Amino acid sequence: MNSALIDLAPTLALFCMVTTLTPGPNNILLAHSGAHFGIRKTLPHVLGIRFGMTALHLTILFGLGELFKTWPGLQQLLSLLACSYIIYIAIKIACNKAPDGSAKGNPMSFLQAASFQLINPKSWAMLLTASSVFTLENELFWPSALLGVALFNLATLPGTFMWITIGKLVSKRLVEPKFNQRFNWSMSFLLLLTLPMLFLS
Repeated sequence: MNSALIDLAPTLALFCMVTTLTPGPNNILLAHSGAHFGIRKTLPHVLGIRFGMTALHLTILFGLGELFKTWPGLQQLLSLLACSYIIYIAIKIACNKAPDGSAKGNPMSFLQAASFQLINPKSWAMLLTASSVFTLENELFWPSALLGVALFNLATLPGTFMWITIGKLVSKRLVEPKFNQRFNWSMSFLLLLTLPMLFLS
């Protein structure tokens, strides 16, 4: 491997790990899913996130990010869609009143999780940064870009399963109606707290 790529890898891996460990829409939803549905039933959600982010990452590398410079209104439209969808999901989580601790409905599917990345402000912010700051020039552009794609799929897994496990750890207490309600309200509130990312990304 080229020495420049070797030097880039640790910094890029750290960026991937830190950005995916911090709270965001994906992590809040994973914690909620882990609590209500368990780790196994949350796996399609995890795979959907990875597929959606990889597809988005590649399209940004092929020039999709330049569309924001050409049509600034596109970013505003995505922000409005993301805001609406996050509020909708937050309301659904807050209104879950299943007395046995189980969530109404089903965990987020592979397709739903993958599609959500298209309007997830944190995904856009992370991938635009990775595609601009952590890529090398000239003949090393694509090797460094593909290194970023690979590391986003590997270095982010510990953080992903950490959030699912956090949810799983509280699952036994969800049979208590008051705790279940407070947990759902907390997840809903934390999800709404991610909305400022729409204006910072």
